[in-house]
Amino acid sequence: MEASVEQGIAWQIKINRERRGLSQSDLAKILNTKQSAVSRLEDTEYGAHSLETLLSVAKAFDCALQVRLVSYSQLAIRSEKLTPDDLFAAPFSAEKELFHG
Repeated sequence: MEASVEQGIAWQIKINRERRGLSQSDLAKILNTKQSAVSRLEDTEYGAHSLETLLSVAKAFDCALQVRLVSYSQLAIRSEKLTPDDLFAAPFSAEKELFHG
């Protein structure tokens, strides 16, 4: 379970950063940190993501952060959906256009 969470969040950060056209250095500037800190966030073995940091990353990506307690079976089901499209969180600004034309 822990490995799944660690890998999933690391992959999500990397995919969302890349899909937004940001380098690790670009994201580091937005987060007011160093490139090496972003590299750690994208490391699937890091596993020390704080809620505060994840909220900052979500804000930088203009998307929401959801933290939930789920059953192991639900975790297994969600862990099967790991394509870049599954892990990409569209920015709110893009979604807003869908609802307000």
